[in-house]
Amino acid sequence: MEFPPRRWVLIPLWGVFVMALLNAGGGFWALKKLEKKAGTPIQGTFLPHLFRPAFTLQDARLSWQNRFQVLSGDIGVRYDPLSLFPGRKFHVYIKATGLRVRLFQDLLESQGLAEIGVEEAKAELAFSREGPPEIFLFNVQSPELRFNLVKK
Repeated sequence: MEFPPRRWVLIPLWGVFVMALLNAGGGFWALKKLEKKAGTPIQGTFLPHLFRPAFTLQDARLSWQNRFQVLSGDIGVRYDPLSLFPGRKFHVYIKATGLRVRLFQDLLESQGLAEIGVEEAKAELAFSREGPPEIFLFNVQSPELRFNLVKK
């Protein structure tokens, strides 16, 4: 069986479409899983990456355990697509830029600042079914605050 020449063009285009659709769906699923693990809604403009398991949230907003609130900024998330299946740890790498953060409670008292600008924040985390996440990397760079935690 021989395909006409224009069919050969449609096959790769169809493959690209299916891959983009899977990455967009996987990204949305990863975002919902992050919201569940964080225990708070994560808002922003959701932009899936079409050719890799990642997404970006532009103008992101979230509040975490009454400790801090992200008021604005962009957050990029890469995730292991296999970790979306049951029984596997949910592994993510997060990189945020241009964040505006409001501090609450003990963070406010320890830093003496109500609001800070964060130039860049990076985190690599693995969430299991229960318990706290494993933290492989947590790095915050700000003119007002520097924090670095790396698992050895």
